[in-house]
Amino acid sequence: MYQPSIPVLFITFARPDYARQTFEGIKKAKPSILYFYSNKARVDKPDEINRNNAIRAFVDEIDWNCDLRTFFREDYVDIYTSLWSAIDWIFENEEQAIILEEDCVPSLAFFDFCAKLLPRYKDDLRVWVISGNNFFEGYNPNGYDYIFSRHPYKYGWASWKDRWDKVHRDKIPWEEIKNYDLHRQQYSLTKKKSNFYIKKQEKNFMFLKSKPAWDYFFDFTVMMEGGVGIIPVTNLVTNIGCQGEHSKVKESMFHNNARSKQSEYLIINHPKFIIPDFKYDQLFFKTFFNNWRLSSRLLKKLKSILNNLVKRQLL
Repeated sequence: MYQPSIPVLFITFARPDYARQTFEGIKKAKPSILYFYSNKARVDKPDEINRNNAIRAFVDEIDWNCDLRTFFREDYVDIYTSLWSAIDWIFENEEQAIILEEDCVPSLAFFDFCAKLLPRYKDDLRVWVISGNNFFEGYNPNGYDYIFSRHPYKYGWASWKDRWDKVHRDKIPWEEIKNYDLHRQQYSLTKKKSNFYIKKQEKNFMFLKSKPAWDYFFDFTVMMEGGVGIIPVTNLVTNIGCQGEHSKVKESMFHNNARSKQSEYLIINHPKFIIPDFKYDQLFFKTFFNNWRLSSRLLKKLKSILNNLVKRQLL
């Protein structure tokens, strides 16, 4: 059964309907140390102020023995600064932590999963993150109780201070990564798949020049370090944030995925080797990257057809 000794960071901003669901999951876990972060609402948005205040009032519901620490900003900052500072905050004070944004609803088993594996891999610098997500429910090619992967998503995750401190924050050596063909060597891709992956990552790199998203920097760093993440064999955290204050994502295979209803994550059969599960990662690539490329082409073609039809009607 989960022992609530791992510090938990709860990151919020102006979405009480989402934050309520995530907070209910935290309340069930009753962490003994809770870091509660809230960005400031924008002064020109009265409704946002009300919604943000509603979330901050959650602190009045903490009725268990808890070392509560709050970081309620007095001035609004952009989403990128906000998220960086929230995660920095907890790792300035803790050696390990569980991180939940307000739209990531955890099961009780998620906390148990992290509590069991954080101490086990604390000193193994090959392991960078413990994910709460598995998008292939029931797929467990080697029969272990968790999986090592190069594709750990962070809709509910845990890590260690020494890993966070190593994240590249300003400069990613993209040309060196591309020229070394790092993707192909690490992911065992064909040349065709490698070229596609490079194009995708180059877009991420260009994105970072104007929008310093912490998770992109984190993922680039893990790749350069040859690191892996831990994946549960059942999904433990549901991402419910299809839309929000900043997100433009309307629909995704990554959202609204079911989560475990168990209170404990049973681990008997640990993986024998700390290397990425080849079959799992190949399925991940085939499912998400190949399908997105195909669907993108089909969508582009459909838009072209519709535009031609509209033009014909206007003639």
